[in-house]
Amino acid sequence: MITLPSRIAAVCLLLLATCFAGASPASATGTDGTCPAGGGVTVVVDFGDLGPQPLVRCAPGTPATGIAALQGAGIDVAGSQKYGLAVACRINGKPGPDVESCAGMPSATAYWSYWHASAGGTWESSQEGAQTSKPKADGFEGWAFARPKTANDLPAPPRVAPVRQAASTPAPAPAAEGSSFPWGLVIAVVVILLIGGAAVVVSSRRRRRDQ
Repeated sequence: MITLPSRIAAVCLLLLATCFAGASPASATGTDGTCPAGGGVTVVVDFGDLGPQPLVRCAPGTPATGIAALQGAGIDVAGSQKYGLAVACRINGKPGPDVESCAGMPSATAYWSYWHASAGGTWESSQEGAQTSKPKADGFEGWAFARPKTANDLPAPPRVAPVRQAASTPAPAPAAEGSSFPWGLVIAVVVILLIGGAAVVVSSRRRRRDQ
């Protein structure tokens, strides 16, 4: 038979588990800016005339492919309906359906060009698709949206040079208005104490009635 104290103890354990689960920080993918030396592969995305400013993010570790580097940097990539990620059709939702349907191969006058570079080197057009290419260790991966006037015109590389940003010592962050004190844990403990006290009172009254 499951007694009232047993039920209360189970509720208390559930409250504590929920509190600690909520306190666990969410893991982030990739970081803004270039990777530090030995810290991964830097991904540069130049949106060209699509609007957003160029994006520079770090994919930590050693991504297996160019697509993995994009995803590891926290950048969304969508392939075509026919060829999947063998053809990068949209990066962070660009271009939109008004420019490219992503049904098959992109237009020869509106597409993502794919580049590689060593840190401090120069951009080189990739001779292999991003789904099978192996990024250079500690290097740069580049994407630039190209709109050549004709299919025979060569695309331009990303306008952001493959240069690692100098490391800087961050200044101490000012104290935030909202304290990082674990109020959730405190509230859970208080609730548990109140429930425990109520259980003691109920059990005591039951014993008195039974006597």
